[in-house]
Amino acid sequence: MISVSCRSRSVRYSIRVRSGLLSRAGRELRRLGAGRLLLVVTDRTVGRIYGAAFLASMKRAGFTADLFALPPGERGKTLDSARRIAERWAERRADRDALVVALGGGAVSDVAGFAAAIYGRGLEWAVFPTTLLAQADASIGGKVGVNLPFGKNLLGAFHQPVAVCADPAALATLPARTLRSGFAEVAKMGFIRHPALLARLSRMAERTRLREPEGLESLVRICAREKAWFVSRDAMDRGVRQHLNFGHTVGHAIEAADGYRRHTHGEAVSVGIAAALRLSVRLAGLDPAAAREGEALLRRLGLPTRLRRAPGALFWSALERDKKRGRTALRVILCPAIGAAKVHELTSLTPLRHVVSSLVRSP
Repeated sequence: MISVSCRSRSVRYSIRVRSGLLSRAGRELRRLGAGRLLLVVTDRTVGRIYGAAFLASMKRAGFTADLFALPPGERGKTLDSARRIAERWAERRADRDALVVALGGGAVSDVAGFAAAIYGRGLEWAVFPTTLLAQADASIGGKVGVNLPFGKNLLGAFHQPVAVCADPAALATLPARTLRSGFAEVAKMGFIRHPALLARLSRMAERTRLREPEGLESLVRICAREKAWFVSRDAMDRGVRQHLNFGHTVGHAIEAADGYRRHTHGEAVSVGIAAALRLSVRLAGLDPAAAREGEALLRRLGLPTRLRRAPGALFWSALERDKKRGRTALRVILCPAIGAAKVHELTSLTPLRHVVSSLVRSP
């Protein structure tokens, strides 16, 4: 059991990581003392795999459950999706005794949590993450939101869940690309706080055992524990929790520039990490050899570290609108040494332009 606890914000909930949690989801929710109506939000892909069994577990536990399925991935992470969810709940006459349950990856938990935050001035919600990216990172911490064409997560809120129940067995059903996407967030935690994660990932990659259940469960536990540490100390993302944005400033701009269609979130973050490592060499004193080794590890994990072409105006426009921008400078997270992170404000984009240019593949 991993706990998130922040006294200043009256935040306290548990993160459970255990194989088989999905099959006994009803019992897990009964432990929370949830009301009779459960409002389940998933996506169409996850719904096909787990929807029927998940609802059956709810029924066995004595719940009435309503399921709403979104388009998969970032396509479903829109304000229109949140509106349609809210209208569905209104039709079901959901009140504040209802519990919202997110079943799926990070995009699902973002939309479900956002809808829960704004419907009826706030409904409680719980998360059953089904991807590595969500189990290791996105489902923990209460940052919820939807995208706008201008940028990632520009409409959002802080709305902490009442529980996170991660079933590592669900990772066996993931397509290879989706699993690789999650490794970017695991690696991120290694770069900024827990270097042993990088060594563990390297060993798994060398042995071609990236799908090994025990290895994946261990990665999820470590990342969940570290994410809980950050959230417990900075629930509102105003201090040390900002370190978790390592690689995300450039990554989010990549996603927005291609309309959330070409790259998965993890792929964009992986390129963003490569940019952040190179920028850390320039501005924070990171050993160049460590940066090269970091990029090489990402490639061994099957993740991109380069760009096919030089980013255009949409990329730079999205980057300047990034929500982490300070009053007069672009706020980025740098890595002065592997396992450490710091906030840095760029008063000029010139160093970042040089780094991004260096990531463009030669024709």
